[in-house]
Amino acid sequence: MGDLARVRTNVTALRAYKVLSDINQEILKSSERLSTGRKINSAADSPSGYYISRMMALDIAKYRNQRTNIERGINWLQTNDGRLAQVVDLLTEMSDLCYQADSGGITSAERIGLQIGLNGFLEEIQNILESGVSPILYTGFTLGELQDVSLTGSIPTLSSLGIGNLILTGSSTSATTRTSIKSAIEAIGGALDQILKQEEILGTWMHRLEFQAKQASLNEVTAQDNLSTIEDADLAYEQLELTKLQILQQTALAMLTQANAAPASLLTLLGAG
Repeated sequence: MGDLARVRTNVTALRAYKVLSDINQEILKSSERLSTGRKINSAADSPSGYYISRMMALDIAKYRNQRTNIERGINWLQTNDGRLAQVVDLLTEMSDLCYQADSGGITSAERIGLQIGLNGFLEEIQNILESGVSPILYTGFTLGELQDVSLTGSIPTLSSLGIGNLILTGSSTSATTRTSIKSAIEAIGGALDQILKQEEILGTWMHRLEFQAKQASLNEVTAQDNLSTIEDADLAYEQLELTKLQILQQTALAMLTQANAAPASLLTLLGAG
């Protein structure tokens, strides 16, 4: 009768219980994979796969932070470029005033009004340069792969731009006045040239950073694709496995029930049937 005659230790039931326990453990793992969408949820699932996936996650975070930092750097450059662009707009307005003042038909009183307007624009430019443009642009900074870059010199001033003393007033027929106006026009043109060259450099930096941001984004997507190959579960396959395991679980339960009931047949030998 073999194992059936061993009543004290039901080996058949123990074996069925062992199979049922293993199936239950697999069901837990399959349910976890379906719940998380990952086939590797701990180092026990795949030691090497777990290590590789964690390292890839670090790479993804690195690329994401790199892209974010570059985008912040671009925004910072755009802010400063926008302030320099305001200076360009003001200088353009000043140039228009100078050409108006250079007209032979303008009166001295009108020229005084143009001078007042010109002085107002100069004050606005001074305010922008003193409080709007970051001095870091001229002291050196690092953004992305742009290492220790800076604009030459220091933050422009009215004096360094050559527009600290622009005079439009005087007699409309005065040669001195006409000379002052022409000098003002030339000075404003020179200031425009300086500011536009600085904007050109900022534009070059922004263009390079935009390329770096795209590259970081591409690296992030590639790393995520590689991580998905290792870590993500095939949900269709996992559902099939879970269904199979649930059927096996029911079968193992039935076998365990039969194994527990089998020793009762020995009662017939003892005359207890």
